[in-house]
Amino acid sequence: METEDAKGYLMALAAIFFWSFNIIIASYFATSLQPFEIAFGRWVVGAAILLAAAWKELRRQWPLLLKNWQLVLWLALTGIVFDNTLIYYAGRTASAVNMGLLDVTGPIFLVILARLFLHTPISGRQILGLAIAVLGVITVILRGDFTGLSKIRLADGDLIMLLNTFFFAVYSLLQARRPPQVSQTAMLAATAVTGVVIIVPFLFATSGLGGFFRLKAVDYGVFVYLGIFNSVLAYLAWNTALAKIGSVKTGIIYYLLPLFSGVEAYFLLHEKLYYSQLTGGILVIFGIALVSLKGKKAAVQRPVEPKPPLPRKPDSSKASAETSLKTAR
Repeated sequence: METEDAKGYLMALAAIFFWSFNIIIASYFATSLQPFEIAFGRWVVGAAILLAAAWKELRRQWPLLLKNWQLVLWLALTGIVFDNTLIYYAGRTASAVNMGLLDVTGPIFLVILARLFLHTPISGRQILGLAIAVLGVITVILRGDFTGLSKIRLADGDLIMLLNTFFFAVYSLLQARRPPQVSQTAMLAATAVTGVVIIVPFLFATSGLGGFFRLKAVDYGVFVYLGIFNSVLAYLAWNTALAKIGSVKTGIIYYLLPLFSGVEAYFLLHEKLYYSQLTGGILVIFGIALVSLKGKKAAVQRPVEPKPPLPRKPDSSKASAETSLKTAR
């Protein structure tokens, strides 16, 4: 594996690791915090950090960012506003099983969109790996009991969850349109600030800005954690992975999120681990390997060196004529 590919996979794994804690945090604060309060709090912290880190780059690249304002706006809407808010609304009416199953559609949306709009080639081996990874995630979520699929019914939260995963796929796809002259940090900073501005009216409409400043200290602590790890570090890592290894390979790493969440729930919430989770994890890893690992390279054929031509025998009549001419001279 090439060095750049290895860095891309590590970045994707880091992003998934940070995002996996969202499930625990969301379940714990689902009833005490409004969705837009969480979105506003985490991205105010994230935007402040990004502005401080990328201030010089933002000043230098500002004309180019203004030229691409539509891209910045769409990145803010899909990646900051919708993707970070809809999942909390979905959790109010959708079951955890449904949300986990529907979350699998994110990478699938990404692969389809990359094929349609970026013409990213997808091999049969990658499609097989994608299917095996999906099967592994379903095995983890249903704990090996596939009869549970018949009990699933779509609710309003399920449709919201589908929208959430779709917007995340669109956000990931739009990363390919980032001008190479604009750094990852500067683009994310501009996106975060734009997203916070868009979230403010929704915050006023749902809970009011005054209510946000009357929260508990632990709530602000959660915002700081989410702003640093789940917003800044995770998004920078994810966007870097997309740039290094592409949308198909990065998207397949997303299937590791339920596995990370399961391990974290075991240690932090003392939940049980099942053999079905181990089986599903093996399937996910095998599917990722099929999508990510390169196939055997075709044998390089060396060009056949032409043999030197055989020396031609001199024409006897011509040689005798040349000898007679020299003698005459």
